[in-house]
Amino acid sequence: MASENWSKEIKALREKRGISLRELSRLAEISPASLSAIEKGRSSPTLATLHKILQALDTNFTAFFNNQNAQDYSPVFKTSQMRQLEDSFRKYQFLLPEKSIFRFEMVYETISSLEGESEWESHDCDMGGVLLKGGPLRLEIQGFGEWIIQPGDSFYVLAKKKHRAVNTSKSEDAQLITVFDPPRY
Repeated sequence: MASENWSKEIKALREKRGISLRELSRLAEISPASLSAIEKGRSSPTLATLHKILQALDTNFTAFFNNQNAQDYSPVFKTSQMRQLEDSFRKYQFLLPEKSIFRFEMVYETISSLEGESEWESHDCDMGGVLLKGGPLRLEIQGFGEWIIQPGDSFYVLAKKKHRAVNTSKSEDAQLITVFDPPRY
């Protein structure tokens, strides 16, 4: 990357991370005036200063000059690094990390056979998925209808539609993959 593009890339990376100029200058231990001049292309940082800025932005020279965050580089996400949430009747394993480069969110869900009627929910994004095993599930979309989903069947719910998925089995948990587009984070 040519040095004249550094300024644009630094500013874009800072804004992508949601960090103010003043906060980044504090984290990088440089003055706000110096950082402002660098971002506006009025001053070129030394490599030492650029290194401090990149560290504060949680990246490095290699990722910066390849125009990628080093943490975004790997296409594989280990189970041990996945976030998990659960309550008495549902378990959620978030299969992808929260990164702004991802255009969708993917969740492995388990719905207990003991749950009964679940709460209605709606999202600001479209949602689709597939029942892997267990169930069957009853998908209800308020004002639109209800359907029985068997293992291997897929579903799609438009944004803002009130819906719920109910595990109708009395003995087997339902396991499904659900995808949200765009991500909810």
